[in-house]
Amino acid sequence: MGEVASDEKPLNPNPIVAMAMRIRARKDVESAIESGTPGAEATAGTSATELLGSFAEALSIGARRLNSILGKDGVRFVRLESPLRVRLRFQEKRISLDVDPQRQLILIRGVGFDGEYQFDTGSAVPALINLSKLSTDAGYGDAVTPTTLLKTIAEDAQLPRPAHLDDLGPIKL
Repeated sequence: MGEVASDEKPLNPNPIVAMAMRIRARKDVESAIESGTPGAEATAGTSATELLGSFAEALSIGARRLNSILGKDGVRFVRLESPLRVRLRFQEKRISLDVDPQRQLILIRGVGFDGEYQFDTGSAVPALINLSKLSTDAGYGDAVTPTTLLKTIAEDAQLPRPAHLDDLGPIKL
């Protein structure tokens, strides 16, 4: 009876157990993202718009998989046509992907991904390379995949508490 299910007091007062539960939940979210995004699909098309379409499809699949675990307050995926634009939202975080048709580049804004990107056509999965970083910057040449974007935007995600943990357990009064 003394347990409170609100945010003001944790249900498990042991900080070690609480941290272990958060680490396990984080790993569950990451594995859901990795298993939900396509892994073997090559990029289809030659223009930046066609390539962004395959990238957006992979993001959509990953976001649906993640939302099946997180519930209704999960990642919001928005795809806008003519011209193609992609938006991701989770809580207060936002990521936008836009096409620059003249230069055939993808412009990404939000959550530390600000810059101009070009598709890595040699990659097995849809991937983007940041052209805005200097060769001396950390992360230079690192590919940004749908999995990378979803992991970054959902890094603060918490799995909903299972209902069976709110019961008194095997001993019922």
